[in-house]
Amino acid sequence: MTGEPLRISTMGCRWRIDVERIDPRLADRLRELWRRCDHDVVDPDEPVGMPGNLVLVHTGDTDRGADTEHPVDAIEVSHDLDTAPYGFSGALTLRSIARQAGRLTLLHGAALADPQTGAGVVLVAESGTGKTTAARTLGRVLGYLSDETAAIRADETLIAHPKPLSVIPEPGQAKIEMSPDAAGLLPAPEGAWLAATILLHREPGWTTPTLEPVDLIDGLLDTIAQSSSLPAQDRPLDTLARVLTAGAGVHRLRYGEIGDALEQVTGLLAAVRRGQHTVRDWRSIEPPPERRSEPWTASPGIANFVLPQGARLERAPWLDALAVADQVVVLNGPRPMRLRGLGATIWLECAAPRERSDIHRAVRDQHGPHPDAERLVDAAIESLAAEGLIEVAVLGSGDRPVIPTESGSPPAGFAN
Repeated sequence: MTGEPLRISTMGCRWRIDVERIDPRLADRLRELWRRCDHDVVDPDEPVGMPGNLVLVHTGDTDRGADTEHPVDAIEVSHDLDTAPYGFSGALTLRSIARQAGRLTLLHGAALADPQTGAGVVLVAESGTGKTTAARTLGRVLGYLSDETAAIRADETLIAHPKPLSVIPEPGQAKIEMSPDAAGLLPAPEGAWLAATILLHREPGWTTPTLEPVDLIDGLLDTIAQSSSLPAQDRPLDTLARVLTAGAGVHRLRYGEIGDALEQVTGLLAAVRRGQHTVRDWRSIEPPPERRSEPWTASPGIANFVLPQGARLERAPWLDALAVADQVVVLNGPRPMRLRGLGATIWLECAAPRERSDIHRAVRDQHGPHPDAERLVDAAIESLAAEGLIEVAVLGSGDRPVIPTESGSPPAGFAN
């Protein structure tokens, strides 16, 4: 058993891992920790090229069993039997994320689901701020999907990543792994679906947990910071907005001890019907292909921007954007920017090249006259240029670019 390949199916990926080059005791420990992933079921969203082949080696091991024609993907682990599983978990999670990048919505969050209904919740939080503790506590009542990465399909169902829990035995000690079985966590139900997203906000000493709905744009900005490979998706902001409005939508949980919030979390899930979602009232502003920025490269900012006489302004290449009420979120490559007031009006107006007088007129129509309007508008233009959101339009002889298509009906008060 010890020398047989380690078989792990997780996050929609199947892995076959050669363990012949590591300490047999570590191989046996990994089998125990990953027992819930020891199956060969092909996920509907499995990437091509699965199962993937890996080899485990100890740090410093030069014999990896590879040759120049058949290189292998090796994961290095330490010789320490206590800490090596933690390094392996992180490495395997990263490889699974890389395979699913652009195909799934991947959030840094714990994921659990009601064992009877399959109603699932994603608990989003920064590393080291309570995801694993929440999974370990709530997972005795809800089925355990993950303590680290929530994987969400386009149809708003959840893919399990039931990795071992990464725990700190004592303050100041290195993290070790604990199997879900040893932690007493319930297995995840089949067909778990997203009923709510919760932003965790732990405040020591907070005695009464509060669970409150979060504005979509606030939820987007908080969640983008805790996402993996979001810019690699086809329509990243629109896709994430659909995730955050699935079921009961996005909420913020303020708490001192997560166990005190159990009834609020389970009560939220119990109140949601499958297929339910909150109001989806945003306008998606997708760039035309020639104006789409690269996923991982933002359009550069322009310092000390001055608009030349007779020149026109237009949007710099962007990746995706959403307009919600009087605000806009623009994804400039991987960088999200929130626009309000003058900034939102100017960016929307620059869907096609606009002269300075056009922009001033649009601002006056939207916001009314102001004695200092000229200076304020020019300052807003300079700020947008500095963030890489607008630029001087490059026009051909007599040509005027076509205004990009913007899906959906614009809400009242927005310029076309």
